[in-house]
Amino acid sequence: MLIPAIKEDVRFAKGRFLDSGASGILEILPCGNVMKSPWPGQSGMDSRRDITIENEIYKKLGRHPRLITILGWNLQDCALTMEYMPNGNLQAFLIRNNTVAESQRLQWVQEAAEGVQLLHDADVLHCDINPKNLLLDAHLSLKIADFGGSSLAGSEPSACSGKRFSIPDKCWRDPPTVQDDLFALGTTIYFIMTSQLPFPGFSEDAVEESYRNHKFPEVSQIVCGRFIKRCWSSQIASAQEIYDFIRSIA
Repeated sequence: MLIPAIKEDVRFAKGRFLDSGASGILEILPCGNVMKSPWPGQSGMDSRRDITIENEIYKKLGRHPRLITILGWNLQDCALTMEYMPNGNLQAFLIRNNTVAESQRLQWVQEAAEGVQLLHDADVLHCDINPKNLLLDAHLSLKIADFGGSSLAGSEPSACSGKRFSIPDKCWRDPPTVQDDLFALGTTIYFIMTSQLPFPGFSEDAVEESYRNHKFPEVSQIVCGRFIKRCWSSQIASAQEIYDFIRSIA
């Protein structure tokens, strides 16, 4: 994998700032598309690697309804151009719109499971599945995003999930597994269905301790609660099972 060399320590804005993270800076271009570019200088070498991995993952996956459309790759600048998601990320959307119908929530659960299965079928582990990395287009269709920290064909990831999304006592140095992604998917589905994260009043350490003692939020009244529970107990083989269940009751 060719990682573009660092050219300069100074970075000039390419558009209106949208967001940023460890893997780079997101800006809305004058044309309305979004560009993801690396942090400048030597400190940005890791973000250049991450964006290069992300581009490789998008190339491997190809176009799919559960993915953002990639519109361009600038090797020299190590920059990805992609379509804009006008409804932002799922976490922010549900915090703003807590009265979303159950049918819409179940559609998002199905789409999230479809996206995760798409990755796993292509030997990609996301390594940071959470509602902030699920984006909504103009029609509220869900897209799984942000592969900068992901693992492709066994490569070492640079991302790891927060404790609410992680198997308890999981060491960040351990190689990622499908079960890690499925555990995180379980927490994400819980959020989709309830508009809150597990144990919202707890610190992350307290949440991890609860998980370690096999204490999880009550899910028996949630339509897909048994699948959330199976994700949390590592008793589910694939995201396809969740997709098939939601499809069967739609």
